[in-house]
Amino acid sequence: MKSTYSRMLPAFIVGCLMLSGCNPMQEKPSDQTLAYMEDFQLFGPEKDELIGELNPAIYRTVNRSNEGLDQLPITVVPQEGVNVQVPTGRYMITGYPVGNIFVYDENNELIVTEIVGSYSDASAASLTVDIDASYTIRADGGYESVNVAPIPTIMSPESLSNGLWTVGIDIEAGTYKATPAYGHGYLAIYEEGKEPVLYELIGGEIGKTASVIELKDGQVVHLKKVSVVLLEAVE
Repeated sequence: MKSTYSRMLPAFIVGCLMLSGCNPMQEKPSDQTLAYMEDFQLFGPEKDELIGELNPAIYRTVNRSNEGLDQLPITVVPQEGVNVQVPTGRYMITGYPVGNIFVYDENNELIVTEIVGSYSDASAASLTVDIDASYTIRADGGYESVNVAPIPTIMSPESLSNGLWTVGIDIEAGTYKATPAYGHGYLAIYEEGKEPVLYELIGGEIGKTASVIELKDGQVVHLKKVSVVLLEAVE
């Protein structure tokens, strides 16, 4: 017959598991857990799903002079969506009210996609990317209107918006503290021949994240699902 103490022991252990520091058998946090706690870096299946399959065109830069380019306003988007092609350049894509933007390469393979809109917590305000004349931009039927506008390349050490940014062209190499202005999203760093690095970004007054990222020339920074990330150089 079991003693009263032995019958109570499991409940005691369960209670301890609910209290920080009370579990004598608690395992040491993994390196991945510590990395998330320190800089909000993601690993495993969640990271793989968010990164997806990388198209090598991610690393391709185009002529960004934007000479002679005009914006392309699409004032009516049909229910089935619309495909457009524009001259080679650097573009910012916006839309109203909200929908999906896709950019495909010359082989009709996806380079990047984003939910872009004017008023949605689940969308970014814009998508900025290099576009080759052979690429296709697709806007789905969620939009009433879309605008594809050429933008100049300005080296910005202070902030980045949603899209693809090349270190050494759009931002100087270095170490930065990255903080989202608002909303929730992700910051990925791509480097050819290496595993991508992914950080979760959470804005707002409560639970706001600040990730320290190291950037090297040639890397590509991909901001996903977040409109603006503020950057502070770290010495």
